[in-house]
Amino acid sequence: MGRLVTTVLVLCLIYVTTRMAVFRGHDLRRGLEQAMRSRLLADATPAGGSAVPIHWSRHLYNVANFTIGTPPQPASAIIDVAGELVWTQCSRCSRCFKQDLPLFIPNASSTFRPEPCGTDACKSTPTSNCSGDVCTYESTTNIRLDRHTTLGIVGTETFAIGTATASLAFGCVVASDIDTMDGTSGFIGLGRTPLSLVAQMKLTKFSYCLSPRGTGKSSRLFLGSSAKLAGGESTTTAPFIKTSPDDDSHHYYLLSLDAIRAGNTTIATAQSGGILVMHTVSPFSLLVDSAYRAFKKAVTEAVGGAAAPPMATPPQPFDLCFKKAAGFSRATAPDLVFTFQGGGAALTVPPAKYLIDVGEEKDTACAAILSMARLNRTGLEGVSVLGSLQQENVHFLYDLKKETLSFEPADCSSLP
Repeated sequence: MGRLVTTVLVLCLIYVTTRMAVFRGHDLRRGLEQAMRSRLLADATPAGGSAVPIHWSRHLYNVANFTIGTPPQPASAIIDVAGELVWTQCSRCSRCFKQDLPLFIPNASSTFRPEPCGTDACKSTPTSNCSGDVCTYESTTNIRLDRHTTLGIVGTETFAIGTATASLAFGCVVASDIDTMDGTSGFIGLGRTPLSLVAQMKLTKFSYCLSPRGTGKSSRLFLGSSAKLAGGESTTTAPFIKTSPDDDSHHYYLLSLDAIRAGNTTIATAQSGGILVMHTVSPFSLLVDSAYRAFKKAVTEAVGGAAAPPMATPPQPFDLCFKKAAGFSRATAPDLVFTFQGGGAALTVPPAKYLIDVGEEKDTACAAILSMARLNRTGLEGVSVLGSLQQENVHFLYDLKKETLSFEPADCSSLP
């Protein structure tokens, strides 16, 4: 799994990892004369937990609105279940990508503090450096497979997300070569790292339920005690793969697969497709290549065969598309079923979740599932990724104490 980080960087439309750099230019050292606590600052989630509305953006990211600072300033961010950091753009950018809300103004907040070098927050940033005594960092971001750079400082600030409030260490971005992030201002990482929202709020569990795109109805992210399933016979549980903190895949939520099926046909086994990565930034799923080729064959035969052949030149980035004309039938396509080791849990992805309508006229149906071979990476045998579109109307509960993922079918738009 040593190359898993590189894999997810490439497959995501937008994803952030951190690397070593020295940031020079924008000095946000106001308040350094005040005493800084050399620990991660975090307030506990309220006893009742927090339910956070999230919504699909135009380019199929899951976005949450929240506030930063005192008095509060509005912000929005892409929810990344594998993300290492919380970050947003700040007002002193030398170059900022366009966002719908105003930039966060640190000087307008009485609770903003830049982190000096040597604090736990600075040390917990995956890689960091110092400009004077201010903790700085540089991140690489992949947007539609092109690498971009964001630079900033590590600060602490008051965040309000849903009904929860917390003083969090975060990335205050002050320079970027990104053109757009669909109107959002940053990222909220939920991964297993010291600076993720989950770790800083000391959560032992969280859950989310994604409403179907295009309905205009909100999805939900639940933090703390609000994260719970209805329970019953439809609820199943699978354990996370145990990883070492020194492993570069440690912050991902990984599941051990027993098999992948397309309908009644097994297209991957534990030996050929043994790891599933949970992901919320990439809208598409990726299967190990042998499983993808078997999946593509099964779908092609099931939706009409010669009467509805796949398009010779499908629109990018898709590989398998059909014109929605006579002979095409989404209803006859097979379910995609993931079965997990360690309890026998199974997750079913019906055709409606992977054969999506595309084009201005919505006259084309394309499989929102691709082959891992497209990444052109070695050392990734047996790794598949579950994208966000295939997670619609399933409530996923991440139990960090038990190290398990539980899930059940749900009408996500009706959850309180």
